[in-house]
Amino acid sequence: MLRNLVKTYLTELKMIGSSAHTLQNYGYHLDKFIAYTEANNLTYTELTPKQVKNFRNHLVEQGLKPRTINAILAALKSFYDFLVEEREVPGSPIVSRRLRVKTGQDLPDFMTAEELEVFAAWLATIPGHVALGFRTMLATGMRVSEVASVTPNDIIVLDNGGYIFRVRHGKGDKERYVPVTDSGVVNELINYAGDRPDHKPLFGITTHAFKWWARKCRLATGLNFHSHRCRHTLGTQLLQRGISIDKVQDVLGHADITTTRRYARTAPEAIYELAAKVDELKERRVLYRYWL
Repeated sequence: MLRNLVKTYLTELKMIGSSAHTLQNYGYHLDKFIAYTEANNLTYTELTPKQVKNFRNHLVEQGLKPRTINAILAALKSFYDFLVEEREVPGSPIVSRRLRVKTGQDLPDFMTAEELEVFAAWLATIPGHVALGFRTMLATGMRVSEVASVTPNDIIVLDNGGYIFRVRHGKGDKERYVPVTDSGVVNELINYAGDRPDHKPLFGITTHAFKWWARKCRLATGLNFHSHRCRHTLGTQLLQRGISIDKVQDVLGHADITTTRRYARTAPEAIYELAAKVDELKERRVLYRYWL
């Protein structure tokens, strides 16, 4: 019964416009809850706040990160709100504010210059379209799911000769535009995109396949590589080059600038004073002008 209700809930989320990424995450989070209730012979209709707290403690004991635990609890609260609306339960036992696990302020996991050299050498050994996908992540800061879903029709050429991507379904199903900040990647995209069908995924690689290649990178190079490190690296590099923090927020698609400020902690001192140097970058055919 509980599994069927979760399926109904996920269908409802889809109907109100939630992204595929959100549905996948909520399904994963609620699977954790279902497994816990089955293992402990709990009844979802009679769940108590104390039992929810025990579930949270179970997640902590599993070694999950605080952010992951809080995401699971948020999904569970949303699910129980749905059950209340559907009159499947009389009330919700989830009080997420009291259940939340304190999160630290981890620095973005950007790649160092030495790691980027190793990464570039590895890219030269894999299929060209896969390597270009990773270079595009590094040059745009797009998430792996965003790169996997862009099409040739999402590439826009500006009057100054630069390129931007239209991200139609970013996090929270929000649309945004991101510049390609590496002229070498721009040239590769020009040559590659011309042979691809306009409405098909540009790289022909799924999110799962990109993650599989990221694992291959870890095994082959010893780098602690995952696709999101490309995004962290670009955000850090833009701030180090003096791009203002609100422009970096636009590029990365952060809903809250507090998230972007984490990147500033990785940058050199007096980062805001460097903003005046942005004009020097305009000579390199990168698209910072679009954001200024």
